[in-house]
Amino acid sequence: MSNFRTFILGLIASFGLPWLCLIIIPVLKYQALSPVAYDKDKDGVEGYYPPAPINRQGQIIYAREGCAQCHTQMIRPTQLALDGWRRGSGQDQDPRPALPTRSNTLLDYLGEPYAPLGIVRTGPDLTNYGWRAPAREVIHQMLFSPRSLHDWSNMPAFKNLYTVRKAQGPVADKAIKLSGKFAEESGMEIVPTEEAEALVDYLLSLKKDYPVPGVAPAVAAAPAPAKK
Repeated sequence: MSNFRTFILGLIASFGLPWLCLIIIPVLKYQALSPVAYDKDKDGVEGYYPPAPINRQGQIIYAREGCAQCHTQMIRPTQLALDGWRRGSGQDQDPRPALPTRSNTLLDYLGEPYAPLGIVRTGPDLTNYGWRAPAREVIHQMLFSPRSLHDWSNMPAFKNLYTVRKAQGPVADKAIKLSGKFAEESGMEIVPTEEAEALVDYLLSLKKDYPVPGVAPAVAAAPAPAKK
């Protein structure tokens, strides 16, 4: 009986403690979070952190389409001052930014009921994709026909988010322009649906490198330049 009790207690400890430390405590901490005000004198920034909410409608499409199976959204702490997230990972898009992009904090995901941190990095990390994203039409082309941009791409095509239809007069302004073997038949056009537009809006809203009050160096939290 004593051995059985010890076995049960050990079983509870083996499964209960990891659940407590990895699930319960982080969830309680996250639920208690609220925006933090910047100190203009110390941080050089006004307003609240985090200042850039993500596009929730597009995030729902992102989750439904399984994008988190291949793309992560988390820059981890670096070790031994070795930083692999300098080049093009944040607001500073210079070839060698002066400051490394910081690792993410819980507050970066404030307002997201489910933060899609991802499983593996089969594709690029998308944490700050909004800063380095190409033009909107290029993202649409990437989603509809990834190999029309990179023949080596193993990204799946999300053609379900687009409508292939017969052109009524001139080709629509929003129609995706493909060439060569990827081009549609003459007289047809590929038009993004509202869901495709929402997904692109979400990708462009991914900016999680704003300065942390009292911690990060003062960096102006300027909006990203408009995509043409």
